[in-house]
Amino acid sequence: MRTALIDLRTMTRDDRGLEVTLSGELDFFTAEQVEPRLHELARAGHRNLILDLCDLSFCDSAGIDLFIRLERRCRASGTRLLLCDVPPPVVKSMRVLGADKDLRLVVT
Repeated sequence: MRTALIDLRTMTRDDRGLEVTLSGELDFFTAEQVEPRLHELARAGHRNLILDLCDLSFCDSAGIDLFIRLERRCRASGTRLLLCDVPPPVVKSMRVLGADKDLRLVVT
């Protein structure tokens, strides 16, 4: 049996948008758990959906695919998705997969 190792918390809501912290391990199983809530937030009408990933300890291709799908959903609803403080190993994986061309990575 597998225990979920992912946490999704809304941190800040202001005129810049909605900031959400994603922490733990983002893989095939945990991506399925957080995807519905992230898609709901993408449709909520915020100008920006800011995902703070500084506490993300692991992210495989399923997690990166989730970010790409979320970017498309945000774009369709007029929201800009920003990925902040992406850990270096995740940035490297995004570059290898070519996902960094579709995703907006922000250094803070």
